[in-house]
Amino acid sequence: MNRRELLRNSLLAMGVVAVSPHAGARIFPAGEDAFLELERPDWTPAFLNQQQNETLIVLSDAIIPATDTPGAKAALVNRFLDLVVAAQPATVQKEFLDSLAWFDSAATERYKTTFDKLTVEERTDLLNLVAWPHSRSSWGSTEAPYAGYQHFSRLKLWIASGYYSSPIGLREQGWDGWAARGTYTGCEHQPAEHKDAK
Repeated sequence: MNRRELLRNSLLAMGVVAVSPHAGARIFPAGEDAFLELERPDWTPAFLNQQQNETLIVLSDAIIPATDTPGAKAALVNRFLDLVVAAQPATVQKEFLDSLAWFDSAATERYKTTFDKLTVEERTDLLNLVAWPHSRSSWGSTEAPYAGYQHFSRLKLWIASGYYSSPIGLREQGWDGWAARGTYTGCEHQPAEHKDAK
């Protein structure tokens, strides 16, 4: 079992205990796919409410959409994060939920509906507004930075981490799905070689 599988299995086990202390930690032996628990057709959020879950699905799909490879929605990022965040300290949970709530509030303020109900154009418009740090009124203003960027950055990090911890995301990084091969080899380039690619 490679290190990423071990981490994912540990997080899933911790999430079960955090959600239900009586459930007990489930051990996923080598070769068993812990992600199958998240693929169950009867899955329901253990930590998020239904609106928070819908917002997370739509936001994660906007950040990592399906292209020639599956996106965050297919990778079940919302389900994985529901379990992982459930096992976090209360302060981390609050930050996560505050950021999700910010997107619904911002969407309601600008478009009179929640984030998950926005059109593709409205969603893109809002994400363009929060994708970099700035003040809301004008560039170079002494006004405090627009809070949307902080919320976007926080959730983008969670979503990217969730995606690249999923079987789909791991395959994107070169993992072939067989734990017996050991740790997969990632990008062999030096960090400096990617500066121009950003």
